[in-house]
Amino acid sequence: MASKKQTKGKSQELGFGQKAYSRTTRLISQNGEFNVEKEGLQFWDSMDLYHELISIKWWKFFGILFLLFLGANFVFALCYFIAGVDGIAGYSSDTIANDFITCFYFSTQAITTVGFGALSPESNAVSFLAAIESFLGLLGFALATGLMFARFSRPGRSLIYSENAIVAPYKDINALMFRFSNKSKNQLIESEVDFVITYWSNREKRRIFKTVELERKKINFFSMSWTVVHPITEKSPVYGWTEEDFKDKQVEVIIMFKAFDDTYARQVYDRTSYIADEIEWGRRFTPIYNSLEEGKIHINMEKLGATEPADLN
Repeated sequence: MASKKQTKGKSQELGFGQKAYSRTTRLISQNGEFNVEKEGLQFWDSMDLYHELISIKWWKFFGILFLLFLGANFVFALCYFIAGVDGIAGYSSDTIANDFITCFYFSTQAITTVGFGALSPESNAVSFLAAIESFLGLLGFALATGLMFARFSRPGRSLIYSENAIVAPYKDINALMFRFSNKSKNQLIESEVDFVITYWSNREKRRIFKTVELERKKINFFSMSWTVVHPITEKSPVYGWTEEDFKDKQVEVIIMFKAFDDTYARQVYDRTSYIADEIEWGRRFTPIYNSLEEGKIHINMEKLGATEPADLN
C-alpha cells in the first residue's frame, strides 16, 4: 500500500524526457504530430523517401511521378538521338528539333511497352537502349503501383475534435472536457481515452505529467460523438486553478485514443492536445443531436465544437 501511495503522486513521464523542452514548448500539435525536429544527421540518414512518398499530398505525389516520367523520357530521348535517329524505323527526317521529338515519342512507347507500330528500333544500338528502357519502365511502374497501393491502404485520420477544450459546470463542481467524433463510416469498438495534464513547475524547472481520472474513459461502441469529462475534484492536479493559472503554468492537455476498427479489423491509435490558450472557461457544448427521422439518429457534425456561455460553479 505504501508503494502505491508513493508512486501515485509522481510525475508520469510520457517519453518526452525532462530537459528536452523549454517552458513554452508544445509537445503535441492538434493534428497529432510530435513537435520534434531531429538535427545533426547526414542527408541520406535523415531522408526517408518511402515515408515522404506515401505521406505527401496527392497532387505532390502525382506531380513527382509526372516529372520523373518526363525526366526519364528526356534522358533516353537524348540517348536515342546520340545513337542515331536513323536507327528508328518509321520516322522521316525534317529538322533537328523534330528528330529529338521523334526520339522522345519513341522513348514514351518503349518505357511504357506500348509500341504503336509506327516507330520501331532498327539498329542494334537503338534496340539495346529500348531493351534497357523497357526493363526500367517495368520496374518504375511496379514501384509506382506499390506506392499507390500503400497510399490507399494507409489508415487515414478519421477522428475530428472540437477546436477547443472547455471548463464547464458539471454537477455541483466544474470539469475540464472536450468533444470528438468519428467522421468515417468504419465502426470503432472498445474505445478508450487516456487524459494527461502536463504543466510547468517553476520550482522543479520541468514539466509535470499527471494522468487524471475521467467520468468515463472507455466505451464499447464509438458510433456517435463522445464528450470526455475530467471532473475537477480535490484529487485533480488543477483543482482550484484559474484561467490565469493555466496560462502561467503553460498547461497542455494531451489526449491519447485507441480503439479497434471492426470494419478493417485493425487497431486504431490517435492523439491530440490542447494548450492553455485553446481552453475556454465558462462555456458548455451545445447539443449536436437532431430530431429522430426514419428511426435514425442524426448528428450535426458542424456543431461538434460549438459552445455557449455557462456559469461556473
